[in-house]
Amino acid sequence: MGQSQPAKPKKILIAGGQCGPTMQMAAQKIEEACREQKVRVTITIQNLWESQFITETYDVIIELFTFFKNETCPVLDGKPFIIHRDEKELVKKIVGILNE
Repeated sequence: MGQSQPAKPKKILIAGGQCGPTMQMAAQKIEEACREQKVRVTITIQNLWESQFITETYDVIIELFTFFKNETCPVLDGKPFIIHRDEKELVKKIVGILNE
C-alpha cells in the first residue's frame, strides 16, 4: 500500500515592468489566499523589461501590462494590484482557477 503523493504545486507567473514592489505584494496576497485554501503554489516574478523569455509553462499568468498572446493557460489582468481596487476579487478568481 503506497501513500498518494501530494499534488504538485501550481505554477503562477506574475509579469510586469518596473513595478517590483507591486509584484511582490501581489505574490504575498496570492500565496496567503492559496495557503488558506490548501492550494500549493510556486510563484515566479518576472520583469518583462529585463527579459521577455518565458522558460516554463504556468497554470496562470497575471500580467501587470498587456503582453501575452496565445498562451495555453489563463492570462489575467493584474491592474487591480496596481490601483488597489478589486484586489480581493482578483485573488479569489486566481484561487478558483487553481482549484479547477
